[in-house]
Parts: sequence; C-alpha cells; structure tokens
Amino acid sequence: MSKYIGFDIDCKKTVACVVENGKKDIYQTLGPDVESMKGFLKEQKRAGHRVELAFEISGQAGFIYDSLAGCVDEIKVANPSKMTWIYRTAKKNDRIDARKMAVLMSIGELPTVYMPSREVRQWRETILHRKKIVCKVVQVKNRIRATLKSQGHIKPGSKGGWWKKSNRLWMREICEQSIGLCDLWYMHLCNLLDELELLESQLKRVTKYLDGYLAGQAGGGLLMSIPGVGPRTSEAVLAYTDKIERFGNYKQYCSYFGLTPKLDESGSLRRLGHISKQGPSVVRWVLCESSWKVIRHSKGLRAFYERVMGEQKGRKKIAIVAVARKLLSIMRAMMLTGELFNEELVNKIDKLTEAA
Repeated sequence: MSKYIGFDIDCKKTVACVVENGKKDIYQTLGPDVESMKGFLKEQKRAGHRVELAFEISGQAGFIYDSLAGCVDEIKVANPSKMTWIYRTAKKNDRIDARKMAVLMSIGELPTVYMPSREVRQWRETILHRKKIVCKVVQVKNRIRATLKSQGHIKPGSKGGWWKKSNRLWMREICEQSIGLCDLWYMHLCNLLDELELLESQLKRVTKYLDGYLAGQAGGGLLMSIPGVGPRTSEAVLAYTDKIERFGNYKQYCSYFGLTPKLDESGSLRRLGHISKQGPSVVRWVLCESSWKVIRHSKGLRAFYERVMGEQKGRKKIAIVAVARKLLSIMRAMMLTGELFNEELVNKIDKLTEAA
C-alpha cells in the first residue's frame, strides 16, 4: 500500500498531508527542521508502506531533497506555478497546498522540477556568484568615473583606457590629496578604489576555481571548439543542461532556456511574439554575448545573422537572439554526437536535431 505525502514548508512550521487510498486524509504540523520531517517519515514507513513525498521548490529545496531522499521510496519537487491550473482551485492555505501535492502525486499529475545533484547545484551557484561579482565591478567602475567627472576629470591622466595600470596609479595619487571640509570626494574616491580592488580579487579567485572545474568536464573542450565560445559560456550551458538526454528535441532544449518565441494562435491568426525568457537568465546572457563573437568567426552563422536582420539595423537584437538560439541547437547536437564544431553543422542543424 502506498502513502502519498505532501509537505508545505515555511520558516516556522511544516504542514504534512498523508493521502492513502480508501482512508481519510491525515494532517500533522511538524517543525521546520529536517529532523522533525525525518521522524515523521520514518513513522509513516514503519508498517512497511511505500512512501512517496512531494514539496514545493524553494531556496532550501536542494538541502531538503538531499536530507530526505533516504527516508522515502520516491521524492519529488513540485512546481507551484503549474499546480493551480491542474488542481483547478485558487484557494490557498498550508493544508490545501500540502494536500494538492499529495493528491496530484497519487494520480501521476504532479508538475515537477528537475533536481540536479548537489555537485551540479553548487557549480550553478558559483557561476551565478561570479556573474554578480562582475555586475558589482561594473557598477563600482561607473561610480568611480562619475565621481571623477563630477570634479572636472573628463579624461584619465594617461592615454588609453581608464583601468590601465598607469591610470589606476593616477587615481590613487588624486586620493592622496589633503581632505578638507569641501573635498570629501577624495575619501569617496579612495573607498571606491578599495572596493574595486577587493571585488577584482574575489573575481580572480572565483574565475580560477571555475576554470579548474571546467577543465575536468568532458563537454568543456567540445563546446569551446566553436569559434567565439569561451569557458564562461561553456560552463553555463553544461551546468544548466546537466543531462542532455532529458531533453527530447532541440525545441524543448531551447524552450528550457527561454529562447523560443511566445505563440499567439487563434483560428487562422498565428503570431510569434518575444522570447519567453523563462529558465536560467545567466545562460541567455552569456549566449548572447558569445553570439556577437561567433558571427565574426563563423561564416555560416554570420550569413544566418544577416538573413534574419534583412539589412534592417533595427533588427540587430532580434537577429542576435536568433543566432543564440541556433547556437544552442548546435551545442545540443554536439553534446549528443560528441563531434567538434564544423561549418557544415550550421547548415545541417535542423536535420541533425530531428534525427537526434
């Protein structure tokens, strides 16, 4: 006999609902800690029942999944945004939410979220951490330039970029000026330069770790055989793909990363809108950045870009997103076949993906 259990978890308590065929539903309030959940699940398995557990995706879902996986026969992480449509009710409280998951799991209709291994989850977190550091570095650099320009320093002290070594020394020399009541901007500039150095040291450390980890992944060198694709794009695609076999075709794969257009179809009217932008935004970001480089090195993708743009400068962004989607399809084909990039693959990608 199987028991289907739904957990509604928050920071103060966990509400459990046990659904068993032919019996009345059981509700119980547990503590928010993992040990309370383990004790409850072991009690449910005591009579030799098969126990299946479901709970909603959250920031701590990975930790809970790893902790409870050994206490049940099957564990699933639910997608709450899709449950309302399937369960056909907008009512919401802790008991209802817990029962929703248990009932939908019992009839095989629970919308689930793919849960990668702990190692892959940490890899993804590190990639996101690096992206956030990069964004902070850009912000601090913009603030430094704004501060200097506000005091009449329109150009750096030496020729070249603002961040070359000689210009950084020039900024430090400015900071050494005596600070009076009306010159507190010197202190502001000094603090910003200190913050920039700290962020850049953190960025260097994280990048070194990611480079070393990517070197141990079989698909890293494969994807970097595409001209214009570097380690940051390769690692993001590999980390968020995890297992390429879980995607049935290239359309599902591109849809997972939010690069497929929204469809508005009614009767004879069929209109394609903007891309859905669902899934990991970091992958779309690095793919679009890489696409600008790829079209400079790949004749096939350059021709595809120009064909989509159609000699209209206003369609540049549309065309580069189309290239990013095409590039993602090529990467899927390469991961399935294990073949390095070649220009013929660009023209035959549709046939290859359909066959895969």
